[in-house]
Amino acid sequence: MRIFRVMKWFFGIAFAVVFVFVFAVAPYLLAWLVTSAGTRPPDRRLTSTPADFGLDYEEVSFRAADGTPLKGWYLGGGNRGVSISCAHGLFRSRREVLDRGQFLRAAGYNVLLFDSRRHGESGGERVTLGYKERLDVEAAFRALKERAPGDEVAAFGVSMGAAASLLAASESKDARAVVADSSFISIDHTIAHHLKLFFGLPRFPLGDELLFFISWRGGFRASDFDIEKAVRAMGERPLLFIAGSKDERMPVETQRRLFEASKSPRSKFLVIEGAGHGAGYRTDPETYKEGVLGFLAGVFPTP
Repeated sequence: MRIFRVMKWFFGIAFAVVFVFVFAVAPYLLAWLVTSAGTRPPDRRLTSTPADFGLDYEEVSFRAADGTPLKGWYLGGGNRGVSISCAHGLFRSRREVLDRGQFLRAAGYNVLLFDSRRHGESGGERVTLGYKERLDVEAAFRALKERAPGDEVAAFGVSMGAAASLLAASESKDARAVVADSSFISIDHTIAHHLKLFFGLPRFPLGDELLFFISWRGGFRASDFDIEKAVRAMGERPLLFIAGSKDERMPVETQRRLFEASKSPRSKFLVIEGAGHGAGYRTDPETYKEGVLGFLAGVFPTP
């Protein structure tokens, strides 16, 4: 009998340990990893600059409203009277959007490529998946206004940068248009979607635990991190949503849902065939450029 009591005690302890690890420790560790990491090692080894595209540029430093120091490249000299901020995705850096910044500058736009907080050469203690990164985008708007006071401003972003740009534009009247490549709908939705995609797990209970720890470490309320709501709040301002037909992380249906939330008749929806997540330009540069430049030309006619 004693051995059975010992076994019962052992399995009870083992179950409790596994339960605590699965439903508390593991979600916290994952949240810690996501919010503490920055630019991934392969991107840190990149050395490309606008000079590789034959462009003159200026190294710039500016600060977000919460004091976070930010670094970037300003590509000035445009003649269209429009300045565009370019925001990269999670675990990347400004170099992710350098190719897109290059064709925007070649088309006559002034461009600011920058590292979001805790990425690249910028400061910051936490990654918040786009929520506080919206402050970085708003700071980019101000930096652009300082360098070209007479310019109109637009925002461009990929993945996390797209979400941050949409949030920033919903809070700032500076941005007259946004190009959002592979954004997500909300922090709640994207956590549930990725749990199912990568692990085949339902949202409850691990998704709720992960959402709690990410929002706690990020210092925000999950209910405030809603991109679809931000799109509605922008009213008649035109938006371009770009999706990759093979993007499983932020699928076409996600981008279409955001597009349908827009109240502007000038908003556009572009699907790049064969493209994975954030890879539309790399997959089909001509279609991508034509879509982006055509949208911008419609919003900002040539002076």
